[in-house]
Amino acid sequence: MREVVAEPLTAAAFAPFGAVITADGRTAHLINAGTAERIGQDAPDVQAQGGAACMAIFRTQAAGSMRLRVFERHCLGSQSFVPLGQGGCVVVVTSGDAAPDEAAIRAFVVAPGQGVTLHRGTWHHPLITLVAADVLVIERHAETIDCDVVAITGDHLVIPFFQEHAS
Repeated sequence: MREVVAEPLTAAAFAPFGAVITADGRTAHLINAGTAERIGQDAPDVQAQGGAACMAIFRTQAAGSMRLRVFERHCLGSQSFVPLGQGGCVVVVTSGDAAPDEAAIRAFVVAPGQGVTLHRGTWHHPLITLVAADVLVIERHAETIDCDVVAITGDHLVIPFFQEHAS
């Protein structure tokens, strides 16, 4: 079995797969008569073939360590995950053209105050949360379904970096 230890999320490490949603390192502009700051983020990439942005809350169950079974990708639009409240999530991604590259699987812990936007076509495992949580999802909505799902063949176990695990 291959253990994939989830690493802390940084913009540099996650760049091949998408962008980090965070206030850190972004320019803030005063709004609302100086009572708030607006910190812009990258716009979702969802307009291919008539798509429009939509938002949903995914209510999840705690997963902790998890065996990976399938990967999916969305070729017509980006997809964003933003944990709400104090719950975090683990985003498991990999490269690959027609199928996910199992040898290149990486996992990132998305902490409260962070989120991610996956590039179009990025292979990723369905959402994993460390505790039962609500996660805001921003994605493409259109008549054309945009989700390729592929079962993986290897035995991979994702472990958040802060949990003890066997070597």
